[in-house]
Formats: sequence, C-alpha cells, structure tokens
Amino acid sequence: MFKAVTKDPKLLKDSIDIISQLIDDALFNFRKKGIELIAADRTMVSFVDFKLKSSAFENYVCDEDVNVGINLLNFLTVLKRANVDDKLTLSLDEKENKLEILLEGNSVRRFAIPLLQISKREAPDIDQLLKKFSADAEISSNILEQGINDADIIADSVIVELSPDKLRMYAEGNSSKSELKLFKGTDILTDLNAKEIVSARYSLDYLKKMIKGSRISDKVKMMLGKDFPLRLVFENDNTFLSMILAPRVAESE
Repeated sequence: MFKAVTKDPKLLKDSIDIISQLIDDALFNFRKKGIELIAADRTMVSFVDFKLKSSAFENYVCDEDVNVGINLLNFLTVLKRANVDDKLTLSLDEKENKLEILLEGNSVRRFAIPLLQISKREAPDIDQLLKKFSADAEISSNILEQGINDADIIADSVIVELSPDKLRMYAEGNSSKSELKLFKGTDILTDLNAKEIVSARYSLDYLKKMIKGSRISDKVKMMLGKDFPLRLVFENDNTFLSMILAPRVAESE
C-alpha cells in the first residue's frame, strides 16, 4: 500500500515542474523513507537526482518499496489543478495500474493517470562523479539566475569558472560580452573551495531550466571541474534536488 497526504500541494508541484523541464517520462521510487527519482534525459546531456522525504507529508504510508513509471507532463497537469488550500492525496491503484490523485477543498476531485513501463536509462555513477569534482561553491540562487539570464542575451552557452578567490561566468557573442564575478567571503558567495582555476562551457538552454530549482532553495551548491559536468544542488529540510549537466564541446573564441 502507498498513500501520501499533504496540505501543501505546492511542495510537490514545484519539484515536478522543475524536473519536467528536463525529463519527460520517469521511474519514481516510492520508498518507506520518501519519494525518489533518478533519471537521465533522452539525450543523456542532463541527469536528475530527486528526493522528497516522508516527513514532508502529514500522512505517509508505504508498506513496501515500489517503482512506478509516470509521464511527468501528465502528472504536472493534474498537480496544477490543485488550489492553494487543497489537501492532496497520492495513492496507487495497483489493480487498474494507475496513480490516483485526490484533491479535497471546497470540492472533492479525483484524477487517475496511467503507470508506464519504463526501463532504467543508463545513468552516471554519482559516487564516482563526486570524487572527480575538483571545485565547489555555494551561492545565491537569484544571483546565479541573473548571471544565466545575462549570458542568455549574448550567446547560447556560458563559461563557468571557479578559482581560489572568485566565481566567474562569462559569455561572448559576435561583438557582445557578459560577465559576472563573485568574490569569496561575501554574503552572495558563501562558500568556495578551489585549489586552482577550473572552468567549462555549458548550454544556457539547459541552465535556464535547471535554475528553476531556486523555488526549492535560495542557495545553490555548485560543483565542477575542468571541462567536466556541472552539478547544481538545491536543498531544504524535506527536498533534495541535484541536477548534472554535461559540458559543451569547446567552441572557437
């Protein structure tokens, strides 16, 4: 049996909205400790690791671990029907092979979306990746979003650079440039660990989707290495969202 009840539908809606920017169909893991999702997008350019603790719900029952495939757009479309003051209940109808979503407020509304047969796509080994990240920083989500949006008016990719004393993001177009610098020890760049300068180029199209994680936390942890994937982690008391983005092939300056 699986059943999860919350009086804060936004908690789940925001998370699924962010993930659906990158992933279309996903294999959810309903666990005794909470809801988890690990998935790569079809192009294998981005990767999502999501955890929502059981403590996020007023009532959470999961007798045994179960994996269910869900189309995220279908799921999100239903979640967006929830009013702010609705109570949201998720449950599995294993006989009908559906996920039931119950919204209770001024009225009672019930939805059911089909479960999908989804095979696990090959995903990167997180533990191995973590060993290879050579620099990390914690910064304001809003400032990172500004840097991404600044670069987006100049080019379709941005170079992210971490050095012992600062974070730098810059983009160059035909005749235009954008640059963001943040220095270690400020309220905006609250943590920085880099023994040397490391940098890589990343797609702005993906970064604009990933930065929506700022809805989860006003701080983001960034991890990278030289010409290595970028990892962004947004976390609060109940939600953990990690997104990894592969670097773009070097372009001529």
